[in-house]
Amino acid sequence: MSDSLKDRLKTDLQAIKTEGGNRTSRIREIIQTAATQSMTELKEGMGEIRATANQSISTVAQTLNDAETPESSEAPSFSTIFKGLGKRLVNQLRSQLVNLDAKLATQYGNRYETVKQRIGLFQLWYDKTKANAEASGIDPVQQKQAEIELKIANQGAFVARKEQQIRQQVKEYLNTVISKS
Repeated sequence: MSDSLKDRLKTDLQAIKTEGGNRTSRIREIIQTAATQSMTELKEGMGEIRATANQSISTVAQTLNDAETPESSEAPSFSTIFKGLGKRLVNQLRSQLVNLDAKLATQYGNRYETVKQRIGLFQLWYDKTKANAEASGIDPVQQKQAEIELKIANQGAFVARKEQQIRQQVKEYLNTVISKS
């Protein structure tokens, strides 16, 4: 094989290395940007939902207060009726939950009790974790986002190392082919 073929192969190998490195960097940036944008959209969406729900509740409460007629003291107010219906609904739901709990305990026995205990333990863990996060001022969503970005960066580095290994193997293979010719 001539020197010009070796030079051309070296040039091609160098071009492959450069393009692969650039491609890996672009992929890493795209993934990081996508993860960041997704988390931002989730946060904004939750904020919008929370604001809309609060506004709706305030509007309903204001409407009920405005609809009360102060002139007729004998007629119950809308807010009184609303509260009474709320209490009644809560009592019905509690009664249904007690019945469901008894039915599940009868039907599934110890398995149901085990699941119920695990759910209780999960709820305690969740409440404790939430309280700790609020007390420390660390937003769990931001913490998870940082963890994901770190994992992505690590994966990008891993891909770059693998790419370098493959390049080295291709280079060795080409050198072997060239030297045999």
